[in-house]
Amino acid sequence: MKWSKLRKELKNRLADNLKDRLDYHLTTYQKSTGHLGRAWITWDGKEILNFSNQDTWNEFQSYSNELAETHYISHEGIKSTDRIKGNIVEKGEFSKYDFADNAFYYLSLNVQEAIKSHNPIIKALAVVDKRIGKRTLRELNKSENHPLIKHLIELRSE
Repeated sequence: MKWSKLRKELKNRLADNLKDRLDYHLTTYQKSTGHLGRAWITWDGKEILNFSNQDTWNEFQSYSNELAETHYISHEGIKSTDRIKGNIVEKGEFSKYDFADNAFYYLSLNVQEAIKSHNPIIKALAVVDKRIGKRTLRELNKSENHPLIKHLIELRSE
């Protein structure tokens, strides 16, 4: 599936209060070695999340986070004790491959499977999905979650 169609499907699933505020982006730098690129998420036009292949390689010498469950060379997930306070994701924690592969996979899941996933990207996409209710979000907010999920719950609750 082309990125434009994938993006349209993701945006169609956004909760009403997020539709004009949250946006997904993806690019590949064609002239770079290995066609490196990045994906990013914006809130009111400001970048809030960055999924960069180059950062992932520079920080971890891998192309994927094992939590993202892709077939690329992976690094271990970051322990909560190693996180920098205030960061939604650590530099290089997830790559463009992690985001794109999981966004595509997310479209094949039912929302209840997605919200129970141990994969932070899948769960994050479910959190902003219009099919997830406020009661589920409140329960989810009480449990231990990746900072990415916690941040998107906050945005969804605004």
